[in-house]
Amino acid sequence: MIQRIQSAFLFLAALSSGATWFFPVRSWSLGESEARFFVSGMRTSDGTEILDIGLPIPYAVLHSAVALVLLAAVFLFRNRMRQARLVRGGWMVALLTGVLQFISCNSIDAYLGVGAQGRYGVSFFLPVAVIVFGMLAERAIRKDEELVRSADRLR
Repeated sequence: MIQRIQSAFLFLAALSSGATWFFPVRSWSLGESEARFFVSGMRTSDGTEILDIGLPIPYAVLHSAVALVLLAAVFLFRNRMRQARLVRGGWMVALLTGVLQFISCNSIDAYLGVGAQGRYGVSFFLPVAVIVFGMLAERAIRKDEELVRSADRLR
């Protein structure tokens, strides 16, 4: 059912994963200008794309896939074990994406040099929210499954 607590956690996790499109992962001050690392690429403060810094990993695709998987898991309430596996896969991909984003940020730091002052943005921390909400949803799904099994034993 959609009114279960794990559905709320799954919606929050999917929303967090989708919100990474709108906020920068990291920003760097480069004297007068500023460079921002979004999941869709590097941009300057006026919105023009920086083409000489390419992202080898399609973060936008990964975050979108996680959001879609978690939204699809909401509607698998009839098959709780499949739902739990799907949720676990979703938050594990979010964990991998967060680690890869951290590595990319450090790589861009090295490319830009010592003069660039960097600060992490909202999208850097959103994969952590996806992981937390995903784990909470998985825990609630497992509790539901245990409750159903204990009720089956009583019959």
